[in-house]
Amino acid sequence: MRIRTVGIVTLLVAILGLVGYSLGGPQVLAQTGTPLAEATPEADTSATPLAETAATPVAEPVRVVTLVGWYQNSASGDIIEIGPLQTTDQLVAGPGDPTSTLTGTADLESDDNNGLPLIVLGDTTLAGTEMFAGDPESVFNWIYYQGDPALRPATLVVPVTATTGPYEGRSGTITFLSRSSPGSGIVVIMLNPLAE
Repeated sequence: MRIRTVGIVTLLVAILGLVGYSLGGPQVLAQTGTPLAEATPEADTSATPLAETAATPVAEPVRVVTLVGWYQNSASGDIIEIGPLQTTDQLVAGPGDPTSTLTGTADLESDDNNGLPLIVLGDTTLAGTEMFAGDPESVFNWIYYQGDPALRPATLVVPVTATTGPYEGRSGTITFLSRSSPGSGIVVIMLNPLAE
């Protein structure tokens, strides 16, 4: 008998709760963190979200400068032309409009740098440097698809030091990501910050 009474009471409480909920409970429950507005025809009784508190962003110090562009061999084939990069909405990369941005050149065997690479991009000059002193071949670090120099894609990484321009004194690498032969593709320059 006692179990039957508890069951009936539980059922009544559930029914009364559902009736109360359908008669105005949602308005009360929706006001989490906000006082209930007076019931007038013009009053907005929708929920007001609580303001999120986020940590104050801290400015990150400048570390590595990254410049990205498109490159292709010049018509003569003597130098590499560097210009803007653009991508489609599918992230397919290609050359951008060279009349609206920074451009430059790369000479991989420059007489002005003892036969080593010399890259000029706007006001910035980057001189290729040997990874191992006395070994000029250590300037050129190739990664070939399937180990075959004739196949593309291929990647050339050259250690550089900025000798003029806004990045003067910084060192890093310039990477040519080749998609075709003769060369064209993406160029990425990454320069470390100056030592403090």
